[in-house]
Amino acid sequence: MNRQEMIDLAKQIRSDEERPQVTPPHPPQATTTTLHVPTSVGDVRVLCHSPIDAAEPLPGFISFHGGGFITGTPEMDEPWNLFLAETANCHVLNIAYPLAPEHPFPVPVHVAYEVVQWIFQHAETLHLDAARIAIGGHSAGGNLATAVSLWNAEQTDPVPFIAQILDYPPLDLATDPADKPFFEEAIPAEQARQFNAMYIARAEDAYHHLASPLYAAQLDALPQTLVLTAEHDSLAQEARQYANRLQAAGVAVEHQEFAGQAHAFTHHGDLDVALQAWHRIADYLKSVYRS
Repeated sequence: MNRQEMIDLAKQIRSDEERPQVTPPHPPQATTTTLHVPTSVGDVRVLCHSPIDAAEPLPGFISFHGGGFITGTPEMDEPWNLFLAETANCHVLNIAYPLAPEHPFPVPVHVAYEVVQWIFQHAETLHLDAARIAIGGHSAGGNLATAVSLWNAEQTDPVPFIAQILDYPPLDLATDPADKPFFEEAIPAEQARQFNAMYIARAEDAYHHLASPLYAAQLDALPQTLVLTAEHDSLAQEARQYANRLQAAGVAVEHQEFAGQAHAFTHHGDLDVALQAWHRIADYLKSVYRS
């Protein structure tokens, strides 16, 4: 499949995408505003979710939505990011990063980091406490959050992330999806191959640590981490491996696996289990903000 065929397929997938989504049982007491952040590829939209009547600087959570690198928007996370804003009493900033195949690796990583730097530079204007900002994401967004954390740690003047939250992230794009654990509920291997190919324009880039963080050589400079996995997800094994590698490198890691759950269960699964996971994220944020 050539690049134009990939673009046409991605557009078709985006137009066809419509899945039932679970939402918080009660409307969160929080609001949404839209930011437009200048980057090397043009303005990038960021949804900022804040508790109602948030007066003083609050901690922040920079988040990335899922969608296999080729689809998705911040709006798909909005109900639960409003929940996090209220429950953890923080600003949640969800970045509309550029999508593949129009913008293959490493463009989304580079642009995401540009936005992250802008957020820290404008923390005072955004009423953010720059000393208490975490990063995270779901699925492909978890990959991007991991990559941004890794790249940030390599900078001479890194931004001070206090934590990262990785929710069922794909962290090994080099291994053929057919060679990963199989579950009936898992993402079909052929679909996973298509998504990976749209994101990774050059085969050798699949082994780059910013595309496949599992292959990163140095992990000791990363912030404390929460990893969530779903038992019946073909990506759970690589996320477990990454959590173990972080722990071996001396990073404080908490890992929780949700039994019997499939990929994207926090958005499209059982509400009670999804609510458990979102409370776990909120509680983790509250704990790192206090420390």
